[in-house]
Amino acid sequence: MILILLLISGMGFQIFAALPNAYCSDGQWQSIGDEEGVALYRSLNETEGLLPFKAVAELEVPYERIVMALVDAEGKPDWAPKLKATAIHSQISSNRFVYSEYYHTPWPFKDREFLLDGTVTYERNRVVFSAANSENISLAKKDHLTANIQELTFTVTPVSENRTRVEFTFSGDLGGWIPDFVKTIIQKRWPVRFIQALRDHVVNNNQLETPRYRSLDKATLDVPKAVL
Repeated sequence: MILILLLISGMGFQIFAALPNAYCSDGQWQSIGDEEGVALYRSLNETEGLLPFKAVAELEVPYERIVMALVDAEGKPDWAPKLKATAIHSQISSNRFVYSEYYHTPWPFKDREFLLDGTVTYERNRVVFSAANSENISLAKKDHLTANIQELTFTVTPVSENRTRVEFTFSGDLGGWIPDFVKTIIQKRWPVRFIQALRDHVVNNNQLETPRYRSLDKATLDVPKAVL
């Protein structure tokens, strides 16, 4: 399923590729630098109460393996930072699910739940994981604060057969009061740690394909050929 985030790994070879500054130069996001190979951006249109971030990186792995890892909701707590558990509440179609992800937050803050209606969409040259708030609020756990999502997308775009660009965009109200230093961690450190953990999981795991991945309604992407 689409990866959600909330909070606060190195290989012996190059996994992250350098990113051109042109990414995300759309008038909505401004570059705030590069953190361990992940380009970070801040929103130019921040709304009070919302916590936005965007992170972009290129990974030296085929795009299909990233998709396999992201749709494996049951396996995600094994690698995603601070993710305690997941629950698939219902499957609306082969590529659409109602699900929850439960995140641990440090004392004295209450743990968070993302209760989402998520979709996996195959476009001409990329796969887009997107999610919105589920309308079935009765599924929410009473002992968690439920986050309110404005935007949550994770795009997987093949740059070549063995290189993939990932772009993680989030904006939402995480529920309850969060001090500024924790917001900074979430915006600047969490997306980096998430992408690093995803990279390491994909590189080190030979058993990524699951029945859920096999049942997806997939399309063949236009994958650029490597320039020799």
